[in-house]
Amino acid sequence: MFAILISFLLLWAGAAEPPAGSSAQGAGQVTGRVTDTSGAAVPDAIVQLQARDGRPALTARTDAQGGFKLTSVAPSAYWMTAEASGLASSPEAIGVRAGETVERDVTVRVTPMSTQVVITAASTAQSTDEVSKAFDVIDSKQLDRREEYSLVEALRLTPGLRIAQLGGPGSLARVQTRGMRTFDTSVLIDGFRFRDTSAPQGDAMGFFGDLLLADTARTEVLRGSGSSLYGTHAMGGVINVVTEQGGGPAHGELTVEGGGLGLFRGTAKMRGGIKNDRVKYAAGITHLNVTSGVDGDDRYRNTSGQGSVWWRARPATTYGVRLFASDNFTGLNVAPFALTALPSTSDVRAVEGVTFSRALNDPDARRAGRFVSTLATVTHQFTPAASFRGNYQYMGTERDNRDGPVGPRFQPAVPNSNLFASRVDTAQLRTDLMLPWRHFLSGGYEYERERYDNRSVDENAVISLRTAARVEVNQASHALFVQDQWRTLGDRLQVMLSGRWQRFDLARPRFTGGSPQYANTRLLTPPDAKTGDVALSYFVPKTGTKLRAHAGNSYRVPTLYERFGYSFFMGSFSPYGDPLLAPERSLAGDAGIDQYFANSRVRVSATAFYTRLQQVIGFDFSGLINPESDPYGRFSGYRNTGGGLARGVELSGEASVSRLTRVHAAYTYTNADERSSTLVGGSVSSIRISPHMATALVTHQFTRHLDVTMDLFAASKYVYPLFAGGSRPFVFKGPVKMDIVARYSRMAGDRIRWELYTRIENALNRVYYEDGFATPKAWAVAGVKIGF
Repeated sequence: MFAILISFLLLWAGAAEPPAGSSAQGAGQVTGRVTDTSGAAVPDAIVQLQARDGRPALTARTDAQGGFKLTSVAPSAYWMTAEASGLASSPEAIGVRAGETVERDVTVRVTPMSTQVVITAASTAQSTDEVSKAFDVIDSKQLDRREEYSLVEALRLTPGLRIAQLGGPGSLARVQTRGMRTFDTSVLIDGFRFRDTSAPQGDAMGFFGDLLLADTARTEVLRGSGSSLYGTHAMGGVINVVTEQGGGPAHGELTVEGGGLGLFRGTAKMRGGIKNDRVKYAAGITHLNVTSGVDGDDRYRNTSGQGSVWWRARPATTYGVRLFASDNFTGLNVAPFALTALPSTSDVRAVEGVTFSRALNDPDARRAGRFVSTLATVTHQFTPAASFRGNYQYMGTERDNRDGPVGPRFQPAVPNSNLFASRVDTAQLRTDLMLPWRHFLSGGYEYERERYDNRSVDENAVISLRTAARVEVNQASHALFVQDQWRTLGDRLQVMLSGRWQRFDLARPRFTGGSPQYANTRLLTPPDAKTGDVALSYFVPKTGTKLRAHAGNSYRVPTLYERFGYSFFMGSFSPYGDPLLAPERSLAGDAGIDQYFANSRVRVSATAFYTRLQQVIGFDFSGLINPESDPYGRFSGYRNTGGGLARGVELSGEASVSRLTRVHAAYTYTNADERSSTLVGGSVSSIRISPHMATALVTHQFTRHLDVTMDLFAASKYVYPLFAGGSRPFVFKGPVKMDIVARYSRMAGDRIRWELYTRIENALNRVYYEDGFATPKAWAVAGVKIGF
């Protein structure tokens, strides 16, 4: 039935008149000239043509007279933008007919706020004016000004996001969106889920601190429910890392930096195009090595690569492949712990060395991790109003946690290894249709197969007592999704409806050498997931005002670890999972306003949000589980429980004060509570949530060659539990972190640009702890960058 419906809509779309006019096949071209507000030509500007259905963009670079020419343009509707150093145009909608030459001049001005064409909010290309959800973009230009190379630091200034790194570079990191939990934010690479299905919650947080942006065009952040577009885990928001596509003359960049914490980093990038960009390529590789870290022995190494190749075989057909991979090593510490002498109050003020001990060095504890994410895609345009995309993604992860008897606190008697491996295969077919009455319909089918593999071994001197246990679980799912974008009232009103249905198929797990508690358990396939979303916005061009609202429901399917997981310590197994767990479900909504001033050079935004977790999966430490009556003999473990509430306000402002100065500031208030307490004293405040957060980013170009950027993140106190006769709530001071970057650059001839820079981290030298882990005081690096 679904295939018949899609075929019917394809025929209807083929008969519909597209925005460009004719539906005849053939290629067109777009020519024009880029000028500034005085009418002067802008040479070496980049002109980009982005199809509404999300196909790879077409790019051209202007000549000395500001002229450009884009050839072999498939008939369709596009967004056109242009940008040069410090200048940009707002997206302009154009249509291209078969065999037509479209002449369109573009004016660029001091970079306005509404210059982005984004994908994540609707899974298709939209201008900033169209987006009806709370949304932010961190592009490569901002990352260059801040000299950031990791996703953790790139996201730190985003409104509504609480970013924490438990130590120095490469240490475990987490993100919490709008007062939700760490695993309620879905991480995507080019629109496809980045998941470690062997992690306890099946999310990306185990590798979040390892995501180095080797060759990233931008990172898009959607705040609010996203399950109707992106499936499981998108309950609080979505983070989408968009890979650079390349194009234009061959060009590259080399970076070397080093300094505090024993840090060294080297990065190489190369991009370009062949045969008038019929083939485009982009690739980057980076190596990060930290030899000392916070306590002098927090070793970390990471080698990451990211790149893509696109072949436009015909104007209407494009093939592409993308790779993102990492291999890393981390030295681990003992987790922070409560000290014995504690006050009688339920909330304990966290004072290092008095009420808690910071993480202590564990010399023989380490983690080796790696991930590979590959994407193969084909896009074909049947008519100017109908296109097709086929995608396949392979996502593989591996984490080997090793420990031995050396170190403080509780240590295993013999060296051991816990190896967690996962694999996710995703195949997706989708079509995008421009229908009559200004409807843009997208729909498709997605198949996903995931695998969980956990192996536990030790090196007991007595061979007969050695442990060699393994659990393997497979699960598949089938999903149908549909979305309709409708524009009316002269494109001032945008309405988007989306829905997703997903069915799961759980295979019987295989057990070897341990964890027999689940061997004969009755399996219960998770119920079908049905999610929906509605978003709308109304734009008033005369006043530069956009009103928007967004509401939807989301879900998270129980992970394979939550159903069949166990711990292994001192030669014994402790089951944690429950095969009969029900999914997590939530309802969320937000409403806001974006106001533009001074020809879009100033933007202020305000958003009120509300999220209700209806049912969640929690880990019970309380001892309420009776091992004699529990079917798996558990003392503690996962079970379904009541959810919670998160509500608050996000305020932000951004201004291009002049061509030389740009300012961005944001404030977030969050009130998050649990429905039932798991803490001593009955506190229902959500853990790790700072009620108040503020950020600031200021960039100033002092001379033609020198610019300075300052960014600041500050958060109020928060609660985190440490075990002391139960989970005691410890109140930690919130972080205050200021970073300063100074860059000096010059040209060496016509093609080579070199840059010297220094980056001071935690310039205020503030001492703060994240979940009890010490973070670095003030430290700095210096580097050199050569572009050619």
